[in-house]
Amino acid sequence: PMTLQRTVLLHVSGQPADVARAIGMADILHSERPETRIRIIVNGPAIPGVAAGAAPLPPTEVATVETCEGGLRGHGIPVDQLQPGVITVPAATVALSDAQFDGAAYIRV
Repeated sequence: PMTLQRTVLLHVSGQPADVARAIGMADILHSERPETRIRIIVNGPAIPGVAAGAAPLPPTEVATVETCEGGLRGHGIPVDQLQPGVITVPAATVALSDAQFDGAAYIRV
């Protein structure tokens, strides 16, 4: 029987420092559920936390760190000024809702 991979969304929208906290949460989640796909989605006031000039994020190989392109524009942060490994989605709200429609678990960080 085919098994669908579970996905967990860690939604970071509060403070820039919450991005690093979400990475720590992803590490814990991965240690208990290594088969789970983990997506950290960053938008709103938390976006400066993924910028190259922010405090360096802990490295993660267990989660993707994704940020909102619209939010980056709103904060005046060019896509080429993100920390290593951070990727973008056109709109966090679309990424979050699409993933939830597909059955992802949602956790607000």
